[in-house]
Amino acid sequence: MTDSNALPFLAFEIDGKKSAHRILLVEDAESIQLAIRDFLFARYDVTACSNAEEALMRLADSPEFDLLLADIRLPEMNGLELARLARKVRPEIRIVLITSYDVNEFIDVIREQGFSQVITKHGRMSLKEIEVTIEKVLSNDIFGVQKYFPQMRLKEVSISKFPRPLINGQLYSVVIRSLHERIEITDAIADQLKAQKKMTEALSKLVLDELSSNAMFRAPVDEAGEYKYQNKNAQEDILEPHQDIVLDEEDWFTIQFGLCDDWVIIACIDPHGRLSQKEILYRLHRHLSLNQETGMPEGLHDSHGRGLFLLREQLSSVVFNLARGRSTEVICFHNTTAAQAYKNISIYEIEAPQ
Repeated sequence: MTDSNALPFLAFEIDGKKSAHRILLVEDAESIQLAIRDFLFARYDVTACSNAEEALMRLADSPEFDLLLADIRLPEMNGLELARLARKVRPEIRIVLITSYDVNEFIDVIREQGFSQVITKHGRMSLKEIEVTIEKVLSNDIFGVQKYFPQMRLKEVSISKFPRPLINGQLYSVVIRSLHERIEITDAIADQLKAQKKMTEALSKLVLDELSSNAMFRAPVDEAGEYKYQNKNAQEDILEPHQDIVLDEEDWFTIQFGLCDDWVIIACIDPHGRLSQKEILYRLHRHLSLNQETGMPEGLHDSHGRGLFLLREQLSSVVFNLARGRSTEVICFHNTTAAQAYKNISIYEIEAPQ
């Protein structure tokens, strides 16, 4: 169930009080079912069963369940179908799925049904990862790197006094006010990660460029709904950023970065909240679906979305925290010593930040 490379989730430690939330766990592998149930039982009221039919009966008989935690591969009826039917029985129930298989295999159904938390069990699954996911889903308290690395200390820094070397366990935070600052901080972080963690410049700049591009160019719009810092080139159907951008104060955004043992953490927070769960799943689906005529991804020529897809494919984990119209936080985790074959889908969307 776990190994040394799993994210060191330590958040939401048990405080001696049990949550009032009730969880229905559906897992046919007895050893895994017992491990998850026993781990969660100290905090939640957990009912476990091994097949979808029993789960649906329990949902019908006990309307108090707040969350369904189900394996995707179940006997007779899979967890995706179970989750769909569970929503018919209990429209307000929260859904978290787990699987030993590649999440990309199920992207069509995941997108169609809007499942936004899918945890892979492949080699590196952490029980704490399940707990953190459940706590975020049930509480709507979704923001912050420290949910995943609570031992990290936040420190505000300036571009003029860039920290060298990066201290293990320190999460640095810098506010970006202009295109020049964006370029300068991207170069500085990429150089330092290469020096300390041998993280390739190509990968670190992919992460930083994609996160900061979304925050600087795509998030800010004017009262008419037009982009504030880029124009559309109608002839080539592309968006062209303005030169020498100085952001309005309302558009300043934050980049966070740091190291925790073998992990590199990079996050970006903007004050607009324009990204949505629906769009992320749509973009992932476009890049995972092949065009029947060309054999190439449907989203190959999309003007947006390729970067989000590449982040998820190249990194250990990407978490999207979305408060529509208020804030977007994208957190990227990368383990520098071990690759992760199968990737989670972690998208949390709420009406307002907590």
